[in-house]
Amino acid sequence: MAEAYGSRWTSSYGDNPNQGAALTWAKGLAGLTGEQLAGGIGACIACADPWPPTLPEFRMRCLGIPSFAAVRADSARQDGFTRLVWQYLDGHRYRMSSAEHADRLLREAYDQAKEHLMRGGELPAAPVGEIQQERRDTAPATREQVQGHMADIARELGLSASEAEAMGADGVLQAGE
Repeated sequence: MAEAYGSRWTSSYGDNPNQGAALTWAKGLAGLTGEQLAGGIGACIACADPWPPTLPEFRMRCLGIPSFAAVRADSARQDGFTRLVWQYLDGHRYRMSSAEHADRLLREAYDQAKEHLMRGGELPAAPVGEIQQERRDTAPATREQVQGHMADIARELGLSASEAEAMGADGVLQAGE
């Protein structure tokens, strides 16, 4: 981190890996894998922020927690963290709220999901597939089919023959009737 942030790192956290902030960071990062730590460093470099992150910010980057704005933009819920956020969100209440209130609800769910991961919780499993819907080819009814259905409806409604005829072959009342 000192190589990435230079004096901004060392003036904030020191340069001795065996005392002070280094010990706190070691405790705060305990349990993370080498791959997660590398991901956190990569995220620091990619974000182009000239200031070093705090320990919680770096842990979030290691865990791959996206920004609130990224979660808000992920309307298709493709990201595992976004799916976790939606587990903490009352979707009906969210959809029925004003934009400002909905944003507050989403922020609360985001904070709960973030805390869940920061405490060692896991992301929900990725969906295993989509439910396929049966696709049917439809064709318009023939005139004879419509007449047959109209006769059945007239019989069910107890309409007289003249009333049924008044409905016409197309199944609608003729003008003026």
